[in-house]
Amino acid sequence: MKVLIITEDPTLDQHIVKPIVQAIFQDLHRPASVEVLKDPHISGAAQALDQGLVAEIVEDNPMCALFVLVVDRDCNREKHEEKAAARVQEHAGRLLAVLAWQEVEVWALGLHRRDLEVSWQVLRAHCDPKEAFFDPLVRKKKWTESVGRGRKTAMREIGKGWAGLQQVCPELGELSREINAWLQARP
Repeated sequence: MKVLIITEDPTLDQHIVKPIVQAIFQDLHRPASVEVLKDPHISGAAQALDQGLVAEIVEDNPMCALFVLVVDRDCNREKHEEKAAARVQEHAGRLLAVLAWQEVEVWALGLHRRDLEVSWQVLRAHCDPKEAFFDPLVRKKKWTESVGRGRKTAMREIGKGWAGLQQVCPELGELSREINAWLQARP
């Protein structure tokens, strides 16, 4: 089964979202070929949530069984929740969406909670945690020159940290339940 992830910044986000979606399918004991959309190259949440562009992506990729739309919630300043819900409705049975609370980098930070100098609740409530917490952690650990500006290195912990990550990022547990329900509904 082929799964295509649509994200607002495929260049950087791929290093976080792909291992997470792969971990979900592994947990569910369902083989899947998981890829991140690179063509067209999306730049920003507005494009990733654009009704016409999402429709074009789904139409242009008929070999994909499932599309997973992943965008930053960004404190819902731009109504990302409502837009993502609309895209899911428009492509019911083909597209699921998850909004990272508040940015996908929080998922990477969830694997490194012991290294943070702020409480998890404060971090999750912050509207710009990438700049406030992820970037400083990457600099502190000297990961800035690694692939994905530290994202790939940060995600190396997913194997042993996956269960804990789902507990501190409930949107990932919800995505897992939605994927499982989608799989169960397939013939």
